[in-house]
Amino acid sequence: MEVIYPYANIIHLILAIIFLGYVFTDLVIISALKGKFGKENDKKIEQTLGAKSFKIFPIALLFIVLSGGMMMSKYINSTAGFFETDLQKILVVKITLASIIILGVLYNLFTKLTGRKKIAFMQNHFHKLVIVLGFFIVVCAKMMFVA
Repeated sequence: MEVIYPYANIIHLILAIIFLGYVFTDLVIISALKGKFGKENDKKIEQTLGAKSFKIFPIALLFIVLSGGMMMSKYINSTAGFFETDLQKILVVKITLASIIILGVLYNLFTKLTGRKKIAFMQNHFHKLVIVLGFFIVVCAKMMFVA
């Protein structure tokens, strides 16, 4: 595990930056453009971005989860314990916050694949929630090695 850890860490960080960067861009830039070019063009833009993000982000999130799991196993396991140190406690909080994002993405994938309509919160506010949770996940990641 010691040999793989630095590679898992780099993959995890790069994909997390891409994931949160897209969500931030969608919230700040893309949402500011909505309504500026007419409904027809807005729909085309949304469909184009949606098709790309549907292909990229589930895979990116999968690799974020896998690399995070690999790194987590270094700090939380049957030998090291689960809630013994401050690092482990903060890591559990981080995992809980990340799990909320994962469940939301899985819900969005489910609605997309089944053709069901998303609930209003997921349609209108999920990216805002992801940014807030992402911020706290980054803070927790930093605090893990400071505490």
